[in-house]
Amino acid sequence: MFEAADMRGWRGHDVVAQGHMIGELDTISVDTGTDLTSFGAVKVGMPTRHGLVFVLLDQAAVGPGYLTVCYDKSK
Repeated sequence: MFEAADMRGWRGHDVVAQGHMIGELDTISVDTGTDLTSFGAVKVGMPTRHGLVFVLLDQAAVGPGYLTVCYDKSK
């Protein structure tokens, strides 16, 4: 888990799952009781036709310009 202040600058960065890019981090949802990140909305698809999927950020790892999640891209 990351504190909300740590994740503010990560909007728009790539989200990677098992070495494959899933999309771009669009929004981050924070648990207001603990001030820790809960999940993120990831923009997937083509630039002209895209959707949002929700990804849990409980075991995410941050790299330079990307965020790695522990869940398979198909989930």
